[in-house]
Amino acid sequence: MSLERLFASRFRNLQDIQLDLNPGINFISGKNGSGKTSLLEAAHFLSSGRSFRTLALDPVIQKGSDDCLVRGELKKGQQRWQIGILRNRNGERDIRINGETCSRASELAEILPTRILGPESVDLLLGPPDPRRRFLNWGLFHVEQGFVELWEAANRCLRQRNQLLREGDSQSRAFKTWSFQLAEHALRIHCAREQYLNDYRPIFKQVVESICQLDEVDISYSRGWPDGVELFQIYENEAQIDEKRGFTQKGFQRADVRITVNGDLATKICSRGELKSIVWSLILAQGELNGEQNTLYLIDDLASEFDIVHRRRVGSYLAKTSNQALVTGVDSRILVDCCENEIVTLFHVEHGQILLS
Repeated sequence: MSLERLFASRFRNLQDIQLDLNPGINFISGKNGSGKTSLLEAAHFLSSGRSFRTLALDPVIQKGSDDCLVRGELKKGQQRWQIGILRNRNGERDIRINGETCSRASELAEILPTRILGPESVDLLLGPPDPRRRFLNWGLFHVEQGFVELWEAANRCLRQRNQLLREGDSQSRAFKTWSFQLAEHALRIHCAREQYLNDYRPIFKQVVESICQLDEVDISYSRGWPDGVELFQIYENEAQIDEKRGFTQKGFQRADVRITVNGDLATKICSRGELKSIVWSLILAQGELNGEQNTLYLIDDLASEFDIVHRRRVGSYLAKTSNQALVTGVDSRILVDCCENEIVTLFHVEHGQILLS
């Protein structure tokens, strides 16, 4: 499924816009501050109900307006979908899918999976483990039926156990019950993550070969508690230690992903440029596991991220996939050069207005 048409109204500095998109690669050029990144943000907003640039809603809604609206038309074969979201400054939202009201933004994400690639993407490797866990969860959300419900149940148990720890109630029957349920859910999440990585690893290595051309790049996973030990037994043995600290120290919420190059941790031996290409490979490879559900890649300022060789490798890879991409840059000539002999659609942005080049 691809995003065929994007509408945005009262969103950032954009004028009321309509973008008729190519199912493949779409380049968006314009000066800094013209609204290029706001277009990517609008597409992300449509798929998730939130911005990737800020947690606050006020900057997203155009000055002088009470709300913003983003709509999209999607196509898969002969099937068409209409989705939209309206949000006001009070945080209230109205989500519609084919005219029907929906209560969960995750329903938008199921229909329109999106991934962001840009200057901050390298933090996936350089930053703390939480983004790497979100990386795994994003993949599982789109391929594992029922994962959202499992994730929510596990987090509910974790919150309850942590609450009892803070209350000094680690000896109660309720505490043992929550600990047992948490351990059960954590094991199921671990098994799902492990299976996902087993399916994902060969695809990741193929993308690395296309983009990075580094030797022996591999991905591994630590589940968040020691191997060979049941998690519930750890919870029983370490209840008093957890109580002193006020939180659960081990479990699915402590998992992490490691990237190695020739057996060494990538963050220890790779240059920043090499780490960028690895991270882009990580994210691009996820789209290949979605099966018939295409991924929309939102790529911000490609030219500033890579030299001409790597830009062409990224462009060549995108052209070979069935996924869709919106790619921004200042100079349209540099963008077009990334995809030699490929059919692309080129837009130009000036003062929040869209021009078809």
